[in-house]
Amino acid sequence: MEEIIRLIHGHEHFIIAGHTGPDGDAIGSCFGLAWALEAIGKKPLVVLEPFVEKYNVIPGCKFLYHGTPEELDVNVLIALDCADPGRLGAARPLFDRAKHTVCIDHHETNKGFADYNYIDAKASSTAEMVFRLIEKLTAPNKDIAAAIYAGIISDTGGFRYNATAKSTMETAAQLMDIGIPFAEIYRELMHVHRFAAVKAMGLALNNCRQAMDGRIVYSSITREMLDSVGACYADLDGVVEYLMGTRGAEVACLICEKQPAEIKVSLRSNGPNVGNVAVALGGGGHHLAAGATVDGDMNEIIQRTLALLTQEILTHET
Repeated sequence: MEEIIRLIHGHEHFIIAGHTGPDGDAIGSCFGLAWALEAIGKKPLVVLEPFVEKYNVIPGCKFLYHGTPEELDVNVLIALDCADPGRLGAARPLFDRAKHTVCIDHHETNKGFADYNYIDAKASSTAEMVFRLIEKLTAPNKDIAAAIYAGIISDTGGFRYNATAKSTMETAAQLMDIGIPFAEIYRELMHVHRFAAVKAMGLALNNCRQAMDGRIVYSSITREMLDSVGACYADLDGVVEYLMGTRGAEVACLICEKQPAEIKVSLRSNGPNVGNVAVALGGGGHHLAAGATVDGDMNEIIQRTLALLTQEILTHET
């Protein structure tokens, strides 16, 4: 971390980027760091793909860059919550052109792909890691605290997941003491959803299946199904966690066609290492939560994923 701090103090302009299909942790981490850099006189820009409405509760949209990547000069690029450069999406060309690259991430599958890497697979979220860095740069203000709190809430499922540690709760308390609207942030991120999301949840549950005598619970959604209820992939947020709550299930899987021949596989587990399955599919993540984006036929990907999950369960069993 000290090398990253020296790099920050030695430069003025920064591009901050998160993974494709940004979630609350990626957005909160990016905005939180951008606020901190601005507070110490730096000039940050955040490059993120479009995100769903509920994340507007996270302060920092003013930092978003809306031009094309080719127009930017890139001195220092900081990749947050991203396990490999391929997951940067539209920001990948910026990473490749940057004079200096930094990666801050908590995914187990991250091998450290930047010039400067701060990786902690045991951290609850990238946002919690970014806050450790921010504390060494400046005193957190309300905007920083709200963004970081949102990131932590998102990646801990509202403090429900196993990665939630004593330090996570202490950090959340520290952020709340700064005076953020924590109840509003929690409600917006954890409970509020579009009507189309309700319909999308119904489709996913109606299409739910079991394998291995109930040890695997999975559902698949096509692009046509989402279109039929006016929903998008982001409206399926939380579905795989709901599937994981099925009694007797050891792993849960949601397979969704984001675009024709572009399939998103989301994995959750109560024990078996679904990170291994995600890696085999070309993705990554954690032991108990992982995912991948796979090109190909939906039915073939379903069968391949189920075979990999079955193998992983049997390996875990022995």
